[in-house]
Amino acid sequence: MPGVAELEDASDKEAFAVSKFQSLVTSEDKDTDEKSNDAKFRAASRSWRQIFHMSEDERLVNFYSCSYHKKLMNQGWMYISVSYLCFYSFVFGVETKVVIELKDIQELEKDKSKRGVVNDAIRIKLRNQAEHMFSNLFHRDETFDLLEHLTNLAMQKLLKNTSTDPAPGLSLQGQVLPNLGVVATARALTSGTRPLKQNFEEAKRNARFQAAFNLPTNEALIEEISAVCQISGTKSSFSGRLSLSDTYLCFISTAKYQCYLVLPFYAIMRVEKINTQVSTIAITVRHQLKLVFQMTSDKAASDKVCSTLRDRLQAHVGLMKQLKPFLATCPSEELLNGKEVVVGGLGLKYGYVDGKRASEKNKLRYWVSYFREFGRNLTLVRLPTFIKLVRIGLPNTLRGEIWEVSCGAIHKRYMHPGYYEKLHQDHAGEVSLSTEEIEKDLNRSLPEYSGYQTEEGINALRRVLYAFSWHEPEIGYCQAMNIVVSVLLIYLTEEQAFWILTILCERMLPGYYSTNMVGAVVDNHVFETLVRCKKSYRLILWSSPTHFYLSSFLPVKQVAKYMPIMSEHFKKYEIQLSVACLPWFLSLYINSISLPYALRIIDCFFMEGPKVFFQIGLAILKINGDAIMKVKDDGELMNVLKGYFATLGEVVQNDEQKVKRTTTKFNQLILTAYREFQSVSHESIVDLRKSLQLKVVHGLDLYAKRSVIRNLNHTSRFNKVELLFLCDAFFSVQYYGRGESQKKSTDRMTYDHFALFLGRLAGWADVKSDMDEQRSRLGTTGDESSLPPKPIVGSSLLRRFFDKCFDTDGDGLITFQDLISGLGHLIHDDMMTRMNLFFALHDADKDDTLVKEEIIQFSESMLFLLRHEEGDKHLGAISGFLNRAFMLNKTDDSNAPPQSAVDSVVVAADNSTTISSEQPVPISTKDAPKDDSSSTSPPISPSSPPSSQQQQRPIVSVNISTFRELILGDSYLVEYLDTGFPSSFVMKEKDAVQVTASSSSSSSSTPSIPPVVGKEMAESLWAGGIKWIGAKRSRSPVKGDANAKGRTTADGGAATGEGDGETSTSRLEVDVDVDDDDEEDDEDQELLDEVDTLMDQPSSKDLLASSPTSTSESASPTKEEPSGGKLSEDGSGLGDVQAVGRREGGGGGGGGTDGDDDDGASGAEILL
Repeated sequence: MPGVAELEDASDKEAFAVSKFQSLVTSEDKDTDEKSNDAKFRAASRSWRQIFHMSEDERLVNFYSCSYHKKLMNQGWMYISVSYLCFYSFVFGVETKVVIELKDIQELEKDKSKRGVVNDAIRIKLRNQAEHMFSNLFHRDETFDLLEHLTNLAMQKLLKNTSTDPAPGLSLQGQVLPNLGVVATARALTSGTRPLKQNFEEAKRNARFQAAFNLPTNEALIEEISAVCQISGTKSSFSGRLSLSDTYLCFISTAKYQCYLVLPFYAIMRVEKINTQVSTIAITVRHQLKLVFQMTSDKAASDKVCSTLRDRLQAHVGLMKQLKPFLATCPSEELLNGKEVVVGGLGLKYGYVDGKRASEKNKLRYWVSYFREFGRNLTLVRLPTFIKLVRIGLPNTLRGEIWEVSCGAIHKRYMHPGYYEKLHQDHAGEVSLSTEEIEKDLNRSLPEYSGYQTEEGINALRRVLYAFSWHEPEIGYCQAMNIVVSVLLIYLTEEQAFWILTILCERMLPGYYSTNMVGAVVDNHVFETLVRCKKSYRLILWSSPTHFYLSSFLPVKQVAKYMPIMSEHFKKYEIQLSVACLPWFLSLYINSISLPYALRIIDCFFMEGPKVFFQIGLAILKINGDAIMKVKDDGELMNVLKGYFATLGEVVQNDEQKVKRTTTKFNQLILTAYREFQSVSHESIVDLRKSLQLKVVHGLDLYAKRSVIRNLNHTSRFNKVELLFLCDAFFSVQYYGRGESQKKSTDRMTYDHFALFLGRLAGWADVKSDMDEQRSRLGTTGDESSLPPKPIVGSSLLRRFFDKCFDTDGDGLITFQDLISGLGHLIHDDMMTRMNLFFALHDADKDDTLVKEEIIQFSESMLFLLRHEEGDKHLGAISGFLNRAFMLNKTDDSNAPPQSAVDSVVVAADNSTTISSEQPVPISTKDAPKDDSSSTSPPISPSSPPSSQQQQRPIVSVNISTFRELILGDSYLVEYLDTGFPSSFVMKEKDAVQVTASSSSSSSSTPSIPPVVGKEMAESLWAGGIKWIGAKRSRSPVKGDANAKGRTTADGGAATGEGDGETSTSRLEVDVDVDDDDEEDDEDQELLDEVDTLMDQPSSKDLLASSPTSTSESASPTKEEPSGGKLSEDGSGLGDVQAVGRREGGGGGGGGTDGDDDDGASGAEILL
């Protein structure tokens, strides 16, 4: 490093080198949530991972202080990550943990706490109907928005996880088409070094910006500033917001529908500063339209916007070359030049549906005048006049172009020239599931139109549908898509229709034409919600809390115009509204209403968005309300609506307004929709979609899983509830385990996913938790720079299970059927079959015998299965199994044992001849006892004499029958393989809330202490108290005797033993006598000394050694020890002092009926 040579001091050189190395390590460090500039966030992230054992792939987004309601209110911390919502609190010795998977959330809503007074709570309802409420959120709205955003991301991922595989649009030859960057933004959310919260906030801001201006999904908002827009040559000026993105300059007025502009940088010809003092710029666009923007913010912000605008204009100079050929495809250019329109759809050749020439000429005259004054196609400015012209109906010649401009498809077509033709070139001749379905529906697409009675029209429809299935293979093709495209092609070219179809499926009607049609189902629920109740407008009340009383009256008046009475009527007669409204939305009203009127609705739809469909639907129900209230089934409802649609062209008589102009029923429908239901806004539809999407997606997910279960060949004796749980775990593991780069295969599971799946069912299979605990103990982070943890002994058993029991075809992937079959063998087979399975798992060479290494591997597998068992009984059982196996092969008896020998093994197992933990048996063969008497059961001879081939093998060799006998020789192993192993699989959802009480009293605020350590600490404290009191007695023996006499008198003789006549002072020896149990104390001395050191107490050995001496100085040496003063069997050294201490704590020193208990009670009174 050249910088080091310039330094003279050695310490400076060292500091410089260390800082450089740290910088290099940080730059190469794995991107985690702990890599943050905020120290509090880093600390919270470490605590969150340690408490909830989260993997390194899971990243924390943010954390908040809040309270959790569970009988009582627990104050703690909420942690929100990409896939989980966690809560932790420790109050009065009670530890509360809550772990909620975001994909399991079914309802998410804001609520009130403090008996409905304070708006600081969030209520969450899961798919299993469990409810969780969090309150005391100081940033409730921020928390709710973050949760809502992450939950919707989880729902989108869940939908992809339950979609069909392979995708319907993929070629049957297996070729994969890369997407056009549609999911690039979603993949970039968790990338980069910035905190995830900033990424999500930026993504939400960009999504709102894209939706407001109908921009492509890859556009990001760069700058935004308040400004006043003025169109040169007019007196109109509009206050609003000026926004700059990567490719577009956008402006929207503060007043609704007043001014709306989306201007590409490549369509701007000139930019000049008019007034530098007030930051005013003039922009001249391609069509000589001049716009003046006066920025009303501070000068620094205005200069920054101007600088960004200059940079973006320079970056798009190359795109200006495409303007001239592109504008040649726009009919508006031909109309303004006085030429005949030759570019368009099938209507130019086969005629339009609505061809009234007089009305067409008048509409064209208005539009040409508007284009000359306010721009056209790429430079069009939308003013209130534009909205009026669209609502009265578009002229057939310009309909396609206005559709394309209104929805934003014209910008995608400009940015991807030649893409449509390239799709056909790259995928020529390919066949997929979608192409087969398309061929079936081609001749059923608008057959009454003359253009589709020819090959030209059918081929155009085929090419557009084929291209979209190749562009979006996961969607492919869905019925009703052909109806929509057939109408688009009447007014648009193939390429224009293709890009409008992509806009419909991506943004305007998301999920409508997917394999499960989730978008249409969600919107059907939104429509039913708008019809039946006021609950959907609760958000309006919350949106303006400062004007609560004003807002509480306006929405009520608007909601009163909806139809709750009609909704009750539908509920009473079980009428399904979806029977009528679902076809409306899927076909854009084309199949329900005659085409000329449906086109008028589509005109408004492309300009204003999906809210138009809901407004028209509500207006239809309102106008036909009297007739609908008389229907009693779905058929009658359909007849009423069909009769109404057939009369839309009839004139409505209006006697109140004596006007000469006639009004048709369709015009009445449009007026009712806009006047009566104008409160149905885009924001309210989006909010309802978000809230109802969760329930709909879970319903579709449940239906998909039940379909998988119904298609099983056999269920392996699992009931429906267990099968549903296993299916949910099967897909959940792949939901979290599959990366973006992995091949999509939702119906097959790899070994890594299998290990995670088995860890959800059985605690012994949860290797991940053991690895995390090992990392935590070693202080490693689990990233690439740290050493990997050591594998757990016997963990290879999981691979053996996968290869032998589940992966039957040996391709490394298992289906759900394979999973059910394998689990059925593990859980529902009998014990003898399970023994054969374990024998086969460890017979690697398949020679029907287990050699020494294979027997040791079996013991390691058993240790792996039993590693979480309490005590050491399983260690003795496995040790005994090894001893018997090795001793068996050392015998020289070649005669086969009689059947009585095997029976004696079973009898020995039934008599529970297990190894005691106090007499451990060595596991290795080197330390195995030579004599048979040390074994836990009599030695077992082989069931058949060894052949000459077997004599050449290693000395340790066990066949299947001998293996069974060895297992049956130990009751612990028999019980485990019979009932313990099957019961270790728990097929039930874990409770999201875990409450752990401290071992101390409920009023204690100290953390919960493990039982073993707590016991040793208690013993140490008792021994320390005994030593301290004994030392005090040795300094003043006379005073102690006097106190003893006084207390005996006060207690009314309670200190006197039964029939022995000894005073209470002589009982002090009883509580500290350890002469007979020194060996037992030495075994636990190391642990006791460690605990004593932590508690700053003298060692237990010193206490036990000094206590008899100190007490003997004050007690009579001639007194005998009563039997009640012995140490307890576990060597704890407390004996009856513990029981007496508890009795003293209860407030009593009264006499007992047993002599030993009285002696202990008397001694305890003197001590305390």
